[in-house]
Amino acid sequence: MPNAVSPAVAPNGSVERCPTAPLTWLLVGPLGRESASWGAAPQVILGQLQTVQPRASLYELDLPGTGRLWRERTPSQVSEWVEQLRSRVHASGLRGPFGLIASSWASCVAAEWARQHADELGVIVMLSPGMRPFSPVLRSVRPGFWTLALAQVLGRRSPFERDRRYWDTHTQLEHPPAEVLKHWRQLRRAHPFKARNGWRQMLAVWRFETTKRRPHTQVLLLAGKGDVWLDWRVSAAISRAWGAALRVHPEAGHDLLLDDPAWVARSVAEWLMPVGSGSLNST
Repeated sequence: MPNAVSPAVAPNGSVERCPTAPLTWLLVGPLGRESASWGAAPQVILGQLQTVQPRASLYELDLPGTGRLWRERTPSQVSEWVEQLRSRVHASGLRGPFGLIASSWASCVAAEWARQHADELGVIVMLSPGMRPFSPVLRSVRPGFWTLALAQVLGRRSPFERDRRYWDTHTQLEHPPAEVLKHWRQLRRAHPFKARNGWRQMLAVWRFETTKRRPHTQVLLLAGKGDVWLDWRVSAAISRAWGAALRVHPEAGHDLLLDDPAWVARSVAEWLMPVGSGSLNST
């Protein structure tokens, strides 16, 4: 049973909700994997968004070189990722301002998009974010996990073993369902992730550094206390620097959309609710 959602808390301790929000949402896929690997999580998020925004829509965006774009060469600069994503969004006829949701090191995309084109974004939601200067790359990731990260990129494990290890190190609340691992194998066969793109993605986040000044006025940070990749205190440091709302799951691991998508969905939806309108029921 997921934990009930508590209100987002600003650095000064007050309850914080987003005063306005867009109706069109963009979910950016993670590094090295496509957004489809999250299974039904995007639908869970959209369902909760529509409880407070009945006309809300959500679109999944994979990073260059992943998913259906696996044949493409991944740029080695986050700024180039942003421009490619913007081009795809605009070519689809979508118009902002958008709500942008990004997880882990892909949160660099949200920060850079806001820095370059803040007017295109209505709100930003970062899940287990990692980026310099708040999380120096070498010191943020637990040392024992670098070998695992390299194995993921270089493919030096069987696909089945890599997927199981990914689940084991990114989640805390559930064992990997057999159907999830089967789905991941199908995705890998359809859209194989190239090692050179993995290197270029790692190089891009290695190079990237955001500002300690808030890149956008409406930012929600979500983190898990069970995260063994990036300590949740990284999110707390970002929250203090940016004056951004923060919610922390007491148990979940690094990939919140795998571990407890219902908690993520309720956290975002409740943050969007007008002040004084009560709270969502937990499920």
